[in-house]
Amino acid sequence: MTEAAMKHAPEPMLAIRDLHAWYGESHVLHGIDLEVPAGQVITLLGRNGAGKSTTLKSIMGIVPRRRGSIRLAGVETIGLRPFHIARHGVAFCPEDRGIYATLDVREHLELPTRIDDSGLSTEQVLDLFPHLRERLHSPGTKLSGGEQQMLAIGRTLRTGARLLLLDEPTEGLAPSIVEHIGDTIRLLKAQGYTILLVEQNLHFAMSVADHFYLIDHGQVTARYDRKGIEQDADALLARLGV
Repeated sequence: MTEAAMKHAPEPMLAIRDLHAWYGESHVLHGIDLEVPAGQVITLLGRNGAGKSTTLKSIMGIVPRRRGSIRLAGVETIGLRPFHIARHGVAFCPEDRGIYATLDVREHLELPTRIDDSGLSTEQVLDLFPHLRERLHSPGTKLSGGEQQMLAIGRTLRTGARLLLLDEPTEGLAPSIVEHIGDTIRLLKAQGYTILLVEQNLHFAMSVADHFYLIDHGQVTARYDRKGIEQDADALLARLGV
């Protein structure tokens, strides 16, 4: 790409440069660099404790101490509080799903603040996840693991955010639910959503993602496109220990 073309290239939806993060005295991220182009699905791969979830939490501003640059559509957010970051069109679906025992399915879906009018309606979410329609008045913690994951994702879609951060959305789920989650991610991508996904299931990640970052000890140690990860899948599985 020429210098002139680079100057006019669109900003990625998310650009992270030299990101460091700490929990107390524990230095967890050691200079993460990554980009998430608009309309793509990007996956962070790595062993437990590598820093993948901390990367997502740092993007949302919920890690106590951060240093570096996190730009959302060209806007620097490293110094912003989480609720300001959310208003820039990003939503986080945590690994623990954040489901409340005192709220039923409908109440969960109506809980988030909408940042604009592009968020899905409750009916649209229920069309996307028909299982939830049958459990509309069930307390959130009475749902199965798969139903809770659908609810957690559906809740983010109500906000109007166009960048979704999904932390281990398939962990512990039955194969049929994993397939449904994969179909949903592909559908959301086709509708223009941008997704940053943390995943340990390599085969699932390969079925949905455009590019892949391998994180180890708080650093990006490898980057892959679809062709590259298919060629190195066996070696990568060994590195991931799965």
